[in-house]
Amino acid sequence: MADRTLTERVEPAPSSPARTKRRLGVLLVFSRGVAATVAHEITTPTIAGRDPEAGLLVEDASCSREHARLELREGALWVSDLGSRNGTFVQGERVGATGTLASLGSVVRMGGTLLVVADVAPYRGERPPALAGLLGGARLDEARARVETIARAQSPVLVLGETGTGKEVIGRLLHERSGRSGPFVGLNCAAIPRDLVDAELFGHSRGAFSGAGAARAGQFRTADGGTLLLDEIGEMPPAVQAKLLRTLETGEVRPIGEDKVVPVDVRVVAATHRDLEQMIEAGTFRADLLHRLAGLRLELPPLRDRPEDIPLLACRFLETPGLTFTAAALEHLMLQAWPGNVRELRNVVVAAAAIARQRQHSEIDLEHVQGLISPGLTKSAKPPPPSEEDRVRAALAAASGDVARAAAELELSRSALYECLRRLGIRPREYRRR
Repeated sequence: MADRTLTERVEPAPSSPARTKRRLGVLLVFSRGVAATVAHEITTPTIAGRDPEAGLLVEDASCSREHARLELREGALWVSDLGSRNGTFVQGERVGATGTLASLGSVVRMGGTLLVVADVAPYRGERPPALAGLLGGARLDEARARVETIARAQSPVLVLGETGTGKEVIGRLLHERSGRSGPFVGLNCAAIPRDLVDAELFGHSRGAFSGAGAARAGQFRTADGGTLLLDEIGEMPPAVQAKLLRTLETGEVRPIGEDKVVPVDVRVVAATHRDLEQMIEAGTFRADLLHRLAGLRLELPPLRDRPEDIPLLACRFLETPGLTFTAAALEHLMLQAWPGNVRELRNVVVAAAAIARQRQHSEIDLEHVQGLISPGLTKSAKPPPPSEEDRVRAALAAASGDVARAAAELELSRSALYECLRRLGIRPREYRRR
């Protein structure tokens, strides 16, 4: 196990194009009861509505023919209502004819349609193939590409992400694509009493300790030939960390109460929401174990950073036939912070569906979801101001790469803008239309 790991080489996952060619626009994520993700780049002032001549055609009967106006301004989108009958909302607040600034990640509701302000560049061109269980948009593309790249490697993998982001899903995907013939075995280190983790992992002989009435193989031997997911590895006691490191280096386990070691062929996928480097500084996690585990890393983004995925996820979790969401209910879900991430969203959807069924409603509306989420966990209704980079990129996009026009829009001198471009590493020619 040790020699094979040391000589293994894995090509890096392809990088995202979003950093070099940002394209501001909107993602249409829900309309007429259907969740789907369609990207629309906004380069010039655009009318959104049912009018066939609208720049952003929304085939939603609850939208007006000319419902709202979207235009680039200050690194974000300026959203204004055009006298629509059902109103236009940004981050849950109604917008008038004078409009408001909607920065990246802002949720826009028009009738029964939901949009998210986003960089739409990752939705253009070739993307990694979809992976079963890893549901979402372009924010998960890096994880998808990474899975495809490292699945057949034999080295351990460290999966980082908050609780409920899908770390076990990644472990299973890596195993399914690894070509390994053995089983996938998952162990949550935080769910086992600390004094039993050693026995659970490495096994024990009969009578090895008080309460050990029968011998146990342990999870390493159970996973022989396959993959062992060690979830919440940051909770593993230091003494067990030392034994795990030895097993990773030698490919052998020594069950408690036995003198002989047993060879195993197991690929370890470790997962945690903890900051292991901070734990090393505190003396609660071994640096050499982290180095051994983290040769291959994969990180999952929190749900609050990808509100565009919530309609798709919520509708997938909705298993009741004939039951749908209203746009207002989904908008409310998209504005939450979700500390429990996808797992918490699933629980809320299941509970909301039960309430709607009990009341014999065919739609899950705002009233069904409002009481299911802890107060104080809603994201700020007012989006954060756009960053300097966002403003500069938006001005260049609106000016088609013309630095003089972009400088005038930003109220800067050309020399000041050139200095800013140099500092941010932005190349104006990338924004020139061909």
